[in-house]
Amino acid sequence: MALRAADVMIKDVITVNEKTLLKDVTKIFSKKHITGAPVINEAGELVGVISKTDILRKTVSIGAWSPSSAGQIMTKPAVTVVPDESLRRVCELMLERHIHRVVIAEGNKISGIITTMDILRVIANQGKEKGQDVFEN
Repeated sequence: MALRAADVMIKDVITVNEKTLLKDVTKIFSKKHITGAPVINEAGELVGVISKTDILRKTVSIGAWSPSSAGQIMTKPAVTVVPDESLRRVCELMLERHIHRVVIAEGNKISGIITTMDILRVIANQGKEKGQDVFEN
């Protein structure tokens, strides 16, 4: 049976509000050991995604304008799939868009998140429960 997004996603998603100051976003990333997070508005709806790369790239290259909040530099719209989407499609989206995370959502309500590390975990554990190792002949 093919894996679905819901089979792999992390359900306890760390989010940041679009009004969260960038200095606080970096503190959250450091404390939670993550490199990015979905961005939500006051109603808790998904409005974008922010990553360490976004913060570095956009705060260094902007020039005179100095962004201060997540909403000012987030990538929008967030790349999303529904929980029933195939893991293959999630991987294709990551490759096509050169991204490291896909938000699992139904409408603007976040159900979970899949990162490249989650996919690597699935690959590394593939077959272990059956005593098989996909990396061995």
